Amino acid sequence: MSYKKEVQGKIKTGFDSKTNYYTVTLGKGYAVIEGHKGVLSFESDKISVRLKKGKLEFVGEGMSIASSQKEEIVIEGKIINLSFDGVE
Repeated sequence: MSYKKEVQGKIKTGFDSKTNYYTVTLGKGYAVIEGHKGVLSFESDKISVRLKKGKLEFVGEGMSIASSQKEEIVIEGKIINLSFDGVE
């Protein structure tokens, strides 16, 4: 068994649907948001993403949505700032 599979097998999550569960992973030239509830606005210099409670706003240059799925969205481009509004 690989280390990755062993760790995945030991991690259990039980998120209550009432919580504002989300994760943001920032990398060089991209951001991955898990637990989003849709895109509120989209421009190449500003993207707003809805959460269950509140929103995330990405400000940058040349940003685009690389992929969007039910629970995960990937934003690519030069991200300069990330702000949280109404997030608990």
